[in-house]
Amino acid sequence: MRIIPFVSILLAMMGPLAEAQEFIGLPEEEIRDIMSSDKPGLVLDSRVKNDTFRYLKYSSADDKETWLVFIDEKGNCNGVRITCDNSCYDKKIKELNELYRPGEANLWSHRAGGEEITIRLKRESWFFTVTYERIKQRGKSGNDRTA
Repeated sequence: MRIIPFVSILLAMMGPLAEAQEFIGLPEEEIRDIMSSDKPGLVLDSRVKNDTFRYLKYSSADDKETWLVFIDEKGNCNGVRITCDNSCYDKKIKELNELYRPGEANLWSHRAGGEEITIRLKRESWFFTVTYERIKQRGKSGNDRTA
């Protein structure tokens, strides 16, 4: 009987870490609330405006991490891109391997809210990006072409 309280505590501790990554489909206000409570080291930067994409931009004070949370026309998140300094690479790989199902090299997947989410890491010379997006659904014929 002692295992149940232990498991409950463990799940409660893991919840905020996983929840912060599961923004796809959430409304903008909820994302703002989650970021301020779960990621206090990241500050909303509203100085940058873009006429093509609507997004929330969060940056760390040391500029080692930047989050772009893309918002669709309905006011919900439809993707997240995190850019990090290469000094954070090993820590981020460990986090991704613990939280998500690994696939090909630098690719993970996750099921959230009934949707399959793909997580892709791309490493550059000075930084790397982690992109979260919905997996595009194929038509019933098995391909994306239209007649």
